[in-house]
Amino acid sequence: MLLHLRAVDVSVFASRCLLAAALFAFAPAPAGAQLVERVVDGDTIIVRGVGRVRLIGVDTPETVSPGRPVEFFGREASAFTKRLLEGRPVRLEYDWERTDRYGRILAYVHLADGTFVNAEIIRRGYGHAYTRFPFRHRDRFRQLEREARTAGRGLWNPRATPAAQRSAGAGGGGLRWDDDGNGRVTCAEARRHGIAPVPRSHPAYAYMRDGDGDGVVCE
Repeated sequence: MLLHLRAVDVSVFASRCLLAAALFAFAPAPAGAQLVERVVDGDTIIVRGVGRVRLIGVDTPETVSPGRPVEFFGREASAFTKRLLEGRPVRLEYDWERTDRYGRILAYVHLADGTFVNAEIIRRGYGHAYTRFPFRHRDRFRQLEREARTAGRGLWNPRATPAAQRSAGAGGGGLRWDDDGNGRVTCAEARRHGIAPVPRSHPAYAYMRDGDGDGVVCE
């Protein structure tokens, strides 16, 4: 009789374990997690139930701005963010300002494995710290950009040949002002060719870095 009762207990315990496993397998995403439906470009995503989200404190080269050419390393930055986020659940965290002037949600984006996406983009050299406005992690992001520059990662790699340049072919775009042939136009080169300061409307702008995001380089 005792053996029979023990067998019943074991059977009940096993059934409960199977039920718990089934419930866990079909459980919804962790509280606060939301799905990234689409990556617009390197620093902007579409999140289900939220809309267009602009990553706080990071600026990647433009790829989808109307009337503007694809900027240096823009396609690489977009592809990196897409690999990292598209179709994956994320947790959004906010700062002192919830939306920007375009109505986009401003957020820090975290993956379930703990990856801080805003910081990772800068750390890997796919964007730079956007410090025109104050935000919580500004000093940290500046340091990450300095480290990426020093290590020559991503767009800071002097030997990098961006996809936009490869598809355009030699001799086009900003290459006429690129004296050292590294796929970028520096302020020294812009001044040498008499085109500085360089506004956003100038073809060379796509091959330059606008650190303060004001639409003019080499003021």
